[in-house]
Amino acid sequence: MQVAYDGHIFRWQKVGGVSRYFREVISRLPRDWTPAILGEAAPQNLPAHPRLIASGLSSLRPRSLSQPLKVRWWEQRHLSRAQVFHPTYYGLTGGLSYARIKCPVVVTVHDLISATYPQLEDDGAATTQGMRMALDRADHAICVSRATERDLLTHFPHMAGKTSVIYHGTSFEVVREAAPPSIFEVPVFLFVGRRSTYKNFALLLRAFARACQSHPTMRLCAAGGPLTEEEKWQIHFLGISGRVDAVAYPSEEKLEQLYQGSVALLYPSRHEGFGIPALEAMACGTLAVTANTTSLPEVVGDAGIMLDPADEAAWTDCMLAIATDKVRRSELLERGRRRATEFSWEATAAKHAAEYRRLALASSRP
Repeated sequence: MQVAYDGHIFRWQKVGGVSRYFREVISRLPRDWTPAILGEAAPQNLPAHPRLIASGLSSLRPRSLSQPLKVRWWEQRHLSRAQVFHPTYYGLTGGLSYARIKCPVVVTVHDLISATYPQLEDDGAATTQGMRMALDRADHAICVSRATERDLLTHFPHMAGKTSVIYHGTSFEVVREAAPPSIFEVPVFLFVGRRSTYKNFALLLRAFARACQSHPTMRLCAAGGPLTEEEKWQIHFLGISGRVDAVAYPSEEKLEQLYQGSVALLYPSRHEGFGIPALEAMACGTLAVTANTTSLPEVVGDAGIMLDPADEAAWTDCMLAIATDKVRRSELLERGRRRATEFSWEATAAKHAAEYRRLALASSRP
């Protein structure tokens, strides 16, 4: 079976949940399938599949003249043979057009943040418009959680009967060994991923600063993009410059070490489509402390601590309780390990393959 993907996310996102999702799924498609990624520009970020075809943008200049010819070649060589097309984001790359794609189209909806909070980020309106364009052409939408599916049907009711929920997996092996007691000598709390707007990092910094007044050694590590100038100033004015570390774009190995060396993941995000960091924390034997909103209860279940993302004092109190080992840590960590085994990229990829087969079979019927 041949499945075509556009390469937008592999060009746009150096690291992140969406690019990781596509790498994990494509890498685990059946070995005799032929996935094709059109328009990639970062070969080192591509999935590891034995029959993967990766076709970059035109290398001839000016590209404004040569790329349309490359698109026509993609259409003749790859899209004409594809049985399913799956864009890696809503807008297509390299001049591809939904109107020229004849096979079934499946779109993954990661969250409805731009549609729910249109003024939250500068590109919110453009993202929503791109989503609308993709869903108008889509034969099926894969949602990464029940919460995302509910949001999707609220904003795009015409998709009723054309959705399914397929959860993400974790890229890390489930850790069985308990962390040594020395982890509490300098308790490190971890934040992973984007920190802007709805991620609620500013509240977390304030809550952490208050906790630092009562605890002499606790630290916060932010893993993701480099700290912005605004974040640096906020950290400075809160008086916690000596307590906050930033690890920019950690490798998978480094990220796993950060999880395992932390007393807890702090994830106060106000809105999530899924919440991969919470799942990764549980797999790595780290206590997951998350907001109690949107998809996070689906991921964490009873295996972590869930708090109101607006209750700053509750986050402070929770940090202090964890740092002084006054929570049911062993019980929660064991629940987290069991919970993490319920999510795997193997299962995610198998469900995608089944959906691709169903769409291809339906389109082949007279």
